[in-house]
Amino acid sequence: MNKIFIILFLAIMPSLANASVVYNSWTSNDSETGNYILTIKSTGAFFNYNLTVSPWNAEALGLFIDLGAVTVGAPGSIALTSVTPTGQVSVYATDTSSNNCGTGCNLNGLSLPALVGGDWELVFGLGSTGFNNIQTFSWTTSNFGLTESALGVVGIRAQQLCSGTTVLPTGNCGGSDKSYSSSGVHINDDPKVTIPEPATLALLGLGLIGIAVSRQRIV
Repeated sequence: MNKIFIILFLAIMPSLANASVVYNSWTSNDSETGNYILTIKSTGAFFNYNLTVSPWNAEALGLFIDLGAVTVGAPGSIALTSVTPTGQVSVYATDTSSNNCGTGCNLNGLSLPALVGGDWELVFGLGSTGFNNIQTFSWTTSNFGLTESALGVVGIRAQQLCSGTTVLPTGNCGGSDKSYSSSGVHINDDPKVTIPEPATLALLGLGLIGIAVSRQRIV
């Protein structure tokens, strides 16, 4: 009989979902903005981050993330793994209302929407001051017990910004950019999971019970 309940449990238990939020629509304090594509993927107990610029008209220097009215802990407690390029991503601040992200790095002058909880949960430093020839950054952190639905406003500071159709690394791009996005697109990365209707589960349960009873009579 215990096997029956195990089978029923497995029939109704949904699989662990992997989902992503993609930010690619930005509001800038400048007439132009970087072609940022930020993807944050929730996988198991982790958030996987990928920030690229395509076409490559800017180089990011800092990234701000609002996770809602939560506390993620001190910067030193945030473990970064799978950092690419190696050593080019750091946790600058956590749980802060400051718009600073390091030397020459801030969102000052950018009119931001209200942040849930009034602060940034995560502020990352990307590369260093000056041009680093880095188009894409990627890394992983804990998900802090959250899902991708917690992701809210994100902000980016870029110290390199090209104008017109000029692109890096060959372009002489001396501009800078401060942008935010609050319109991330949610994507389910798992194939569709079909959950049986209650009536179907009931029939399945009765059938399994009937089989068990028949076996007991035969024995």
